[in-house]
This record gives sequence, C-alpha cells and structure tokens, in this order.
Amino acid sequence: MLVIFATALALFVIFYAIFAQQYSESTNRLAEAEAVSLADRFAEEINIAARAGDGYERVVVYPRTIAGAKAYSLEVNNVSGSVDLTVVMGHDSMFYYSSPTLTRNITGERMYSSPNGFYIEVARGYAFIENRNGEIVITQLRVG
Repeated sequence: MLVIFATALALFVIFYAIFAQQYSESTNRLAEAEAVSLADRFAEEINIAARAGDGYERVVVYPRTIAGAKAYSLEVNNVSGSVDLTVVMGHDSMFYYSSPTLTRNITGERMYSSPNGFYIEVARGYAFIENRNGEIVITQLRVG
C-alpha cells in the first residue's frame, strides 16, 4: 500500500511540475506579446503625430501594468529613433523590444530625461502627444 501511495505521489509531483513550467512559459509569452503591442502602439502614435503636421494633439492611454510581468518601462530613444520597452518577467528574466519611429525630433519634460531621450512615466497611464512645428512633444505632467 505504501509503494502505491509513494508512486501516486511521485506521479502527481511530476505532472504538477510540468504543468507549472508550461503555465509559466505561456504567461511569459502572453506578457511579451502585450509588451510588443504596447511599444508598437506608442511608436505608431508618435508616427501619426509626425505625419499629421503642426497643431496635432492627442492623449495616449497605456496600461500601468502588463499581465504576467512584474514591471515594465518605456523610453523614447532619440538616438536610435525608437520606443524602447523593457519588461521584468518572473524569476528576474528580462524582455527587451524596440519599435521604430519616423522621427528623432521628439522631446519631453526635463525631469524624465535619460541619456538617449526620455522615459515615459508608466504609473501615470497617459501622456499627451503634440506636433509643434514638426517637433513631437510628449507631455506627461499636464492635466487632461
């Protein structure tokens, strides 16, 4: 009887471990897909502003969290001409993605500046994108 119980318990533990690993991989894939979509949408909003011309203004809403990720950050990179996204996944693994923009003439508030451009404050959940005479301005401190 003890041998049967031990065998059943061992099989249960093995199946549970396999299921947990597959679930974790599935969650990571979904988080990566959502992250790619987010970066592409943000870059596309910048591209729309660049094509629209002077006077264009729009509020861009983005999620404060990505399901399945511990945290994420967005950076508008004027050096490479892209929106760069970094996602912290489970077990401290990282996912990086860059979505190209049509212009490198993008500015933001000084307090969000970085060596390559500026960061988007993820906790805010929205930003204003404007085209001012060909310069794309992203404002995060303005109240809608």
